Amino acid sequence: MEAYLFECASPEFDELARVIADIFPEQTRFAEEPGENGVPQLVVHWVAMRFGAKARRMALTIALAPAALARYRALPPRLRGRSFAVLRAYVEATIESLEEQHAKGEDVPRDVTIALDEEFA
Repeated sequence: MEAYLFECASPEFDELARVIADIFPEQTRFAEEPGENGVPQLVVHWVAMRFGAKARRMALTIALAPAALARYRALPPRLRGRSFAVLRAYVEATIESLEEQHAKGEDVPRDVTIALDEEFA
């Protein structure tokens, strides 16, 4: 049995989900879902244990600008490393920011969005 659940229709989104999977706990669900603008997004659903006394369901949406997604899809697979590094850095920074909010006693939102554009691809 796989530790993570990948529900991505396109190979590109499956690939992006697998690049960041190890940042999240087991039983995390990675889903490709349509955004409000019709552009697919990667939505990460996980149960966070470190933002309070009890587990919380969290969702992290990674919204790629349409042009950035088109540039990424046009890249040969061997040239996607930079995009992977940018994605990982943004996800890690977002999780760290949530941890800092919690440490300061601030409310941590259950739904967070990372919007990526030029920096991604």
